[in-house]
Amino acid sequence: MTSALLLQTCVLLLLGGALVSLACARNRALAGWVSVAFVAAACVPLARVVVNVFAGVAEGETVLLALPALPARLTVHVDALSAFFLVLTGVIALLSTLFSVRYMEHFEKDTVAKFYPVLLVFFASMVALLVVTDMLFFLVFWELMTLSSFFLVIFERERKDSQRAGLKYFVITHAATLCMIAGTLVLWRQAGSFSFAALQDSLGVLLAERAVVAHLVLFLFFVGFATKAGVLPMGDWLPDAHPAAPSGVSAALSGVLVKLGIYGLIRVFCSFLPVSAASDTWGVVLALAGTVSLFVGTLTALRQTDSKRLMAFHTIGQIGYICLGLGVGVACLRTSPTIAALALLGALFHAANHACFKACLFLGAGAVLHRTGERDMDRLGGLAASMPVTASSTTVAALSISGVPPFNGFTSKWLIVAACILGGLQHPLFLVLGLVGMFISLVTLASFLKVLGAVFMGARDESRSVKEVPLSMALPQVVLAALCVLLGVFPRLPLGVLRDAVASAVRIEVPGADALLGTGFGLGLTAGGLALAFWAPLVVVLALALGGALAYAIQRAGAAKVREVPVWTCGELDSAAAVRYPASSFYLPFKHAFAGIYPALHARVPQFPAALRRAFNVDTWLYRPVVRAVDGLARGVSRSHVGVPQVYLLWIAVGAVVVVAVMLALTR
Repeated sequence: MTSALLLQTCVLLLLGGALVSLACARNRALAGWVSVAFVAAACVPLARVVVNVFAGVAEGETVLLALPALPARLTVHVDALSAFFLVLTGVIALLSTLFSVRYMEHFEKDTVAKFYPVLLVFFASMVALLVVTDMLFFLVFWELMTLSSFFLVIFERERKDSQRAGLKYFVITHAATLCMIAGTLVLWRQAGSFSFAALQDSLGVLLAERAVVAHLVLFLFFVGFATKAGVLPMGDWLPDAHPAAPSGVSAALSGVLVKLGIYGLIRVFCSFLPVSAASDTWGVVLALAGTVSLFVGTLTALRQTDSKRLMAFHTIGQIGYICLGLGVGVACLRTSPTIAALALLGALFHAANHACFKACLFLGAGAVLHRTGERDMDRLGGLAASMPVTASSTTVAALSISGVPPFNGFTSKWLIVAACILGGLQHPLFLVLGLVGMFISLVTLASFLKVLGAVFMGARDESRSVKEVPLSMALPQVVLAALCVLLGVFPRLPLGVLRDAVASAVRIEVPGADALLGTGFGLGLTAGGLALAFWAPLVVVLALALGGALAYAIQRAGAAKVREVPVWTCGELDSAAAVRYPASSFYLPFKHAFAGIYPALHARVPQFPAALRRAFNVDTWLYRPVVRAVDGLARGVSRSHVGVPQVYLLWIAVGAVVVVAVMLALTR
């Protein structure tokens, strides 16, 4: 079976699942499990495509539809870069859908009719845009992805904050899409075709003949894709959209959606843009934009007490790391292919790692919200004893995002910072940006120590009655936490695969994995035969295990007794909650010092006009009529089951007559 046919099967399964879940919408649990089943089934052909690509099975472009009048063709092709992002999409889609089955018990029963169908269309649109090689159809699927994610953001559309978040997301992302359309039309006018190859050639001609126009086109694409990625200041929609959406959707938005903005930036600045002096310029622009995002986003996250809003600002910060690595890679393509490959390798690996630990963190916040009804960390605490699985998974993800070895976030940040230092020999600015990245990693750790301390540590009387979430909500968290550990301890295999993704994206010869990362049991960076850096995560894990075992043996040998006593409050008889350190009290001097780093817009963001609210109320004019029609049809069919054999024979005769009539009509 060809890749094109496998991909069509995947998309059709997702769209079919959307229809079936809509038909099952009256039964909330059934609709959820049907959606999980269809997403899991769609992942099978998707996995086959990915395995074929990384196994070296080469297939050319497949034309599924031609529109000669435009001219445009729906062409499908999967290279290693597309395959990498397809892996992220499939994993996060399956886990977030599984998590949502029980999470949706938060909401009214009839609301799943506007959740699961839209969610599966959202996943189908992402798969489709990752495999097309025609910009017109890419923009069609991009818009379908944007609209479906918009409906998920405003899922609780009766709430004013959801309406405001949805309107902000709608306006900002569509303004960005208009920028992409404008850039595409300029290239199309030069090329006469919407194919990626033609647009790539067109951009090269524009750079040679009309450099100002070419840079304007690059700026338009930068704004369009960076907005979706969450790069500041265009990514201002993120802090409002994440808290408004259900937690499973937040995991998908942060785990996959923003990565497609990165995918677009890689396609434009690594594949479309010729390796030239323009690459150096735009590489610096990307690196600066990424550094601003990681600096401002992370410091602003430190001030938050809403758990999901804090996670959203950290998405901005971590996307900044990816954009920094991408910028260093693009800037070094012309002068140092090895440094460029290392930087791009770090950027892609951090994209994969971010999908794991940020999705896990959002699911953990959703689990806490599901059991306590709270996102305000000042009103939480002591949940580690009652929610051990959620607490453990969130701890692993928090250490991963903070870059603590040996978890996965450390390896990708190590590669990005190392590329900044090496690239700084040619662009001294990158040395400064690398130092900023190292500092912000410490700020990230401080921020998540606050999260762990405020939500899971300490004692709170209300937490004693809280129970762990069901298995279907706990399992996705455990899987993602396990991936954080495995990708950190055994990074060699994923980095070898990602080297192929880098090679498929850039227009230069990329050194092999051994030349980039060394041939030993760890990761070694060399230049001119000189060893520059070395990282062996498995050795660190073994050392930690031996150290822990030795400490335990000493503790047991001493036979010291362990006693539990209340927290000493200097003789005062205060409750544990009264002396607990709340989230808003962490790092006050630091927060005051950076109070105005994220400027607040005091302009009033309006709600949706009444006419627009009615137009977007799909329940009224689509979901409920369809459900009523399907239900009425089922009831009508059920009336024919009267238990009389003669009636069944009559139905058979009527059916035969109808079949013969249809055949006669078709043969005329």
